Amino acid sequence: MPRTWTILLIVFAFGAQAADQRPVLSLVIDDLGYSLESGQAAIGLDGAHTYAILPGATYSQRLAHLAHSRNKEVILHLPMQSIHSKAAHETNALNEAMDEDELTARVHSLLAQIPFIRGVNNHMGSHLTAFDFFMRPVMDSIRGYNPRLYFLDSRTSPRSVAYAQAIDAGLSSTTRDIFLDNDVNPEAIRLQYNIWLTRARERGTAIAIGHPYANTIDVLRQNLPEADRNFKFMHVSKLIREREVRRLSANRLTTPESMIQ
Repeated sequence: MPRTWTILLIVFAFGAQAADQRPVLSLVIDDLGYSLESGQAAIGLDGAHTYAILPGATYSQRLAHLAHSRNKEVILHLPMQSIHSKAAHETNALNEAMDEDELTARVHSLLAQIPFIRGVNNHMGSHLTAFDFFMRPVMDSIRGYNPRLYFLDSRTSPRSVAYAQAIDAGLSSTTRDIFLDNDVNPEAIRLQYNIWLTRARERGTAIAIGHPYANTIDVLRQNLPEADRNFKFMHVSKLIREREVRRLSANRLTTPESMIQ
């Protein structure tokens, strides 16, 4: 980016932050498509939230249209091979038996199944996302299909290289911060919810991933209105830009004036 544009972007960011300095939250609801009722309940949550829809599920198209009609952000929930043999396994998932041509064909096919998508995140994938030689062709395939799409690394494995490979491929990308409901007990969900808010206060932004479980929706329905007074909610696409602006602003503030060319 030319220096003039970078400076203008930073100036604009400072102006926006001066007007509203609340921390930023993004909420992603995964696994939409199998249940119409739970999908509708999730999409009914007030706010600028993002919905990850599984390809090939019974209600995927209908829920994508519903989310889009309510100004929600739609992303593809891309199935990938898990390290756990007993994990739910979609028959259309990317897997280690595929060569690069097969991965590309499958990725393009799955991207075409969900309308209105702005990005992609991984469904499962604790095995596949740990290997750059799988993630590289996956990210190249996403960019080849539509370079404006972003990739959200769900980080189902601490060894994930998906974010790094997305950046290398030229995709906008970021990673989730919190899973809300690995434990579906309401108290556990509330604990994770509060950790999400704390992370945003400490770092300026935070992304949480949840699922359309009844307990998750109940906790969110009860707590999101209050959070809306103290935090800004953004679709993931906008939060990615927010994080980049904050990074540029921080670099600008910490770079000695003599080093700015």
